[in-house]
Amino acid sequence: MNSPIKIVLCGPPGSGKDTHATVLSATFGIPSISMGGMLREEIVRQTPDGAIAAASMQKGEMVPQEIVDRLLQRKLADESCAKGYILNGYTRSMESLKKYISLDRPTHVIHLLLSDDDVRERLKVRGRHDDLAHVIDVRLERYHTEEVQVAEYWKHDSTVRYTEIWTNRMPIDITKDIIDFMHATIHFAPSPFVS
Repeated sequence: MNSPIKIVLCGPPGSGKDTHATVLSATFGIPSISMGGMLREEIVRQTPDGAIAAASMQKGEMVPQEIVDRLLQRKLADESCAKGYILNGYTRSMESLKKYISLDRPTHVIHLLLSDDDVRERLKVRGRHDDLAHVIDVRLERYHTEEVQVAEYWKHDSTVRYTEIWTNRMPIDITKDIIDFMHATIHFAPSPFVS
């Protein structure tokens, strides 16, 4: 039996986290846990958590930590995550990082990079309800002040395999780099089941 593959995806808005999480999920047969997707699901279901999340997201603010923590804890305990998962959009602050580490640890961290100008260009085209210009600026500021700090933590954590990949290129080239990184690190990683 192979050990679980637990991937954390980080990067600015518009860097393709959802797209590449889908590819990784299909490639390795593990579920993608999108915090944004889970929050949007709560909004659609009109739960109390969803109402609070919607108000926060429309302003570009962070959804209250206790809501996000609750959703993540429930998901990680699910049987579908036994062989691993891709965590997309959770460890965005040192507070959420500490919470995640108290629950689990990743085997791999992939930091998707994109310039601020490219972020604005992409989100203009994407046109989701929370992709308004002033909201994008708030999200970018938060990325630079908080999420980059989290990525730096992972970069210097010797227990995880970390890489940075620029996403201002053809999607097929980005995908190739991500899959090559995963195969190389999985292939060369010593198995805990080999004596």
